[in-house]
Amino acid sequence: MKKRYLLFLFCSMLFLTQLTSAQNGLKTINYQAVARNANGTALANESIKVRISILGGSADGPVQYQETHDAITNQLGLFNLQIGAGVPVSGTFSAVPWANANQYIKVEAATGGGSFQVLGTSPLASVPFALYAANGNPGPAGPAGPVGPAGPVGPQGVQGPAGPMGLPGVAGAVGPVGPAGPVGPAGVAGPAGPIGPVGPVGPAGPQGNINGVSAGGDLSGTYPNPAVAKLQGIPVSNTAPLAGQLLKFDGTQWVAGAAGGGLTLPYVATDNNAATLFSITNNGDGTSLEGVNNTATSSIAAMRGIVSSTAPGGFSSGMRGINNGTGGLGIGVWGSQNGSGWGVYGVTPNGLGVYGNASANGIGVYANSNTGTGLTATSNNGIPASISIFNNANNNNALSVNSVGNGTVVNVTTSGNGAGILSSSGAGFAVHGITSAVTSAGVVGDNNGGGEAVVGRTTSDIAGAVVGRNDGGGYGVRGFITTNNTGTGIGVLGQVGLNNGTGRAGRFENYNTANTAGNTLEVETNGNGNIPDNTQGNAASFLVNNTNSVAAAVRSEVKTIFGNFGAAGVFGISSGTGGFAGLFHASNTSGNGPALVAITDGNGNAITANASKDGNAVEANIDGAGNALYAWVPSFATGRAGKFDIFNTANTSDAITVTTAGNGIAGNFKVDKVTGTSPAVKGEVNSQFSNFGTAGVYGVSSGTGGFGGLFYASHPAGNGPALIAIANGNGNGITANASNGGDGVETTADGSGNALYSWVPNFGNGRAARLVNYNDANNNPVLQVENHNISSNLAVFKAGDPGTVNVARINSAGKGFFNGGTQNSGADVAEAFDVTGNVQQYEPGDVMVIAADVDRTIEKSSEAYSSLVVGVYATKPGVLLTEEDIETDISSKVPLGVVGVIPTKVCNENGAIHRGDLLVTASQPGYAMKADLNKLKPGQAIGKALQEFDGAQGKIKVLVNVR
Repeated sequence: MKKRYLLFLFCSMLFLTQLTSAQNGLKTINYQAVARNANGTALANESIKVRISILGGSADGPVQYQETHDAITNQLGLFNLQIGAGVPVSGTFSAVPWANANQYIKVEAATGGGSFQVLGTSPLASVPFALYAANGNPGPAGPAGPVGPAGPVGPQGVQGPAGPMGLPGVAGAVGPVGPAGPVGPAGVAGPAGPIGPVGPVGPAGPQGNINGVSAGGDLSGTYPNPAVAKLQGIPVSNTAPLAGQLLKFDGTQWVAGAAGGGLTLPYVATDNNAATLFSITNNGDGTSLEGVNNTATSSIAAMRGIVSSTAPGGFSSGMRGINNGTGGLGIGVWGSQNGSGWGVYGVTPNGLGVYGNASANGIGVYANSNTGTGLTATSNNGIPASISIFNNANNNNALSVNSVGNGTVVNVTTSGNGAGILSSSGAGFAVHGITSAVTSAGVVGDNNGGGEAVVGRTTSDIAGAVVGRNDGGGYGVRGFITTNNTGTGIGVLGQVGLNNGTGRAGRFENYNTANTAGNTLEVETNGNGNIPDNTQGNAASFLVNNTNSVAAAVRSEVKTIFGNFGAAGVFGISSGTGGFAGLFHASNTSGNGPALVAITDGNGNAITANASKDGNAVEANIDGAGNALYAWVPSFATGRAGKFDIFNTANTSDAITVTTAGNGIAGNFKVDKVTGTSPAVKGEVNSQFSNFGTAGVYGVSSGTGGFGGLFYASHPAGNGPALIAIANGNGNGITANASNGGDGVETTADGSGNALYSWVPNFGNGRAARLVNYNDANNNPVLQVENHNISSNLAVFKAGDPGTVNVARINSAGKGFFNGGTQNSGADVAEAFDVTGNVQQYEPGDVMVIAADVDRTIEKSSEAYSSLVVGVYATKPGVLLTEEDIETDISSKVPLGVVGVIPTKVCNENGAIHRGDLLVTASQPGYAMKADLNKLKPGQAIGKALQEFDGAQGKIKVLVNVR
């Protein structure tokens, strides 16, 4: 079956729908798509299975809900389903956390009972998140604000990166039919149509004839009598067969041959069979198989068995004789010779010529002689005899030699340079000499010339050449000097290197873990030492006397799991009031090697130094131009060059103090890597307090000049900031305070950049800047902007995304320009006026008229239908106009509202007031009343009432617009 692939075209909108079931109240999402095969052809009237998964957080996030649908496409391949109404697989649709607003939908499909194939994963559009609103109480819709004027088109910004492909929109209306395009390539052949009905049988054709036609294949000649020339393509011989013969393949053709029967010599055959190929059984007294050779040629064999493999299995044999008799007279293999030759002769280059084995208590090989030699073994180049025991449990002697006479039991002589007796042992004694007589010795070695009396040699890795053992209170080995006073005598001499040997000259071991009473090696001297020549007079002196050597003069090792005091490879003690517990002196003035190297391959410290009193744990000084202390990490390591810790919480001392009396830098830190991303200095404090000085980095300038901190990005081509401060918590990135007359923060720009640039990234929710004055007694402005260039602006404000354009500015004269207009919390436009009398006699809502006696002065209205009316004492003006300078105190003036909605004092002097009534001045001072249109003259109307009023006196909102 041809495999199909489903391609889904998402609709442009996912609709939120409410199922009509009143019992469950479930909500679903309508989903519509078109199913197509790999060639883009719509799958019409097809049954498909769709699996929908709602994923959380990302396209590969966890499955929050999953369901399946069985759908049938229409003639256009279109199908519809409702997400949330399918067969649940995991989770519940109602429990999807729509409030997170980061859900993804994953669509999979299968056809013909096949497996699901992932068709894509896309973020859900905003509409489905209306599902979240079902969990709360939606508030009332607010009023639509007025549409502001369109701002000027800003410059074209830099094109941003392409966003993710959105869901395909709903198919538009079908356009006019275009001209026919070129014929495309032939499509994939469609499925075969149904078989049509069988047509009528046609008339019979003329009868055929193959006579005279040439035969083919294994046949030759012509029909109707062809001949068999081949069998399966192999030629058949033309020779006629005889009676009883069979057709056989001789490697080239099929030929007639004998049917078989007798054995023709010589007979050679090869077979691969695990069974016995040739077996003859004789139940009589005769020989079952006999081979006779009558020639006199050398090295002939009457019978020969050959194992042709060069690596046969164990105990493989060319000839094997087996005698199943259980008595003592049977013979497995019997070789006899009537003359002086060999009864049995075995030859092998490396193996066993003759092998005799007694599997029980018998004798493998038995040699006996009455007067001659029972066994003689000789060899020109090999070993005459080898006697071994290979059973680890066999405690018998490999060779037992006994004598009841007085002669030497074993007499070994040699005229060459070899050893008289060479004895070796794996676990026992190579030579074990025992004696019970006082006058005798287990082993005696005499030196009558210049040789050694006793020499012990070993090639073993674990055993010794000479062992001195003491089971009492004496010495295991004792070497001493009795009469030599020249200083050249040696009590015990251990040497290595003779004849290019590579062992140890001496080794001392203690195998008793409970032995703590004695030292494994003790070296003691009662001498005074030799100060002029410290190579003499020491308790012990070690020297590697080779300038090309890399060996250590002293190597000491302790192998323990404990770190107790004294458990050390070298334990040096200075028990007097002076001296050093250890002294390492690189005495060659031309040498470059260190006086001391400490290396640890584990997790411990290479050097641990501790001063239990007031001294320094480590004191390092330098008499030359080097470093008193130089710590470094090689290129292949990942550790630190230095670390300083104080673990005592009550210790208030510095973890590290660096002081210099010179003009150099007290501490210089550098990350010398152009691609490095680590800081040169990292200071960290882990504290819950924000006290003064509790800081990751604390810089102090204690003189009359200098800086508490200086951050200098010195590369002129660099783009990195000199200082970055980040706070992941709720604290400030930077807190700056000047406790005297200085500035908390001073920023300058010597180039064309910004002295201060604060911004919020596209994922942030904070403010770019906030300036607050918390001191209510501080009369200074929160923000002061100065511009000493009168031709430029005081401030420019930009807006827009991605490009920004100027939307507001304040020029150097203090004039403001706003592209989008202004919006104020007040509801009117007012201007400051002087008033007659005391300003305290006026209140917001008073109807004001032009004063008759003073210029540019107003006062309360006091007569009806006054043509001098100019406005109302504004309660909260949105814009306050004044002819005064911005620094002038205008608290003695009244804000006169001339245009806008103003709470106004009214009365019922002319009846109840209704919305839309024109208002004029009343006879009551400062009050307005309903106007009689028959009496109204131009310039008398204050404005229109915006509220109903039927009381005696009060305030209502009035749209003031004197006319």
